Amino acid sequence: MSSPAAVNYRLASKKAQTLRQTATDIRLRPISREQAQVYYHSALAAFVAAWDAYINYLVRNFFDVTSNPLDPKFHAVHTIAKGKAEQALKKFNTPNSENTRNLLAECTGYDPIGDWIWNARHMNGLAVRLRLNEILKVRHSFAHGFSIPAFVWTQAPTGKIRLTARAIDEVDAFFQNLVNVTDLGMKRHIQGTYSISVLW
Repeated sequence: MSSPAAVNYRLASKKAQTLRQTATDIRLRPISREQAQVYYHSALAAFVAAWDAYINYLVRNFFDVTSNPLDPKFHAVHTIAKGKAEQALKKFNTPNSENTRNLLAECTGYDPIGDWIWNARHMNGLAVRLRLNEILKVRHSFAHGFSIPAFVWTQAPTGKIRLTARAIDEVDAFFQNLVNVTDLGMKRHIQGTYSISVLW
């Protein structure tokens, strides 16, 4: 099973997938490359927003699962930690690899760095962290009116730097994997640290 945060992510990612599919919908032909870019940019921004929401929701899931009001001493410390986590979540606005890792480690004690790999695409931890940061840089660039940075996945077959349907599909698959491995890692962390049977 998946955490409530992961379920929420999948629902939000469907909206991003709709944007990506609209850009190549033959019923909307003719559609210019510039118009398609609007859909691709929107889809990428929606995937990033869904990832951001997932991390926020996962921290809250952690506190929901580890709560134990029957133990007054633990409950008092847990309540303080939850309050500090809520303050940190309010300041969390750039879900790149460093910020996300720090947030999870500081708020929950879970360090995801060892779990952030993508076996299906032969990407080790460093490659996954770099890709996450690249995606955030691309989102930042068009959100602030800058040119898209040149990365392998932002280069069209013609050599032009722009987003493509394939690039957005890669972003979708990347985040699906990242959510899956983070979810599993958090579940193992809770079970191993708190001896709690997590139902997701």
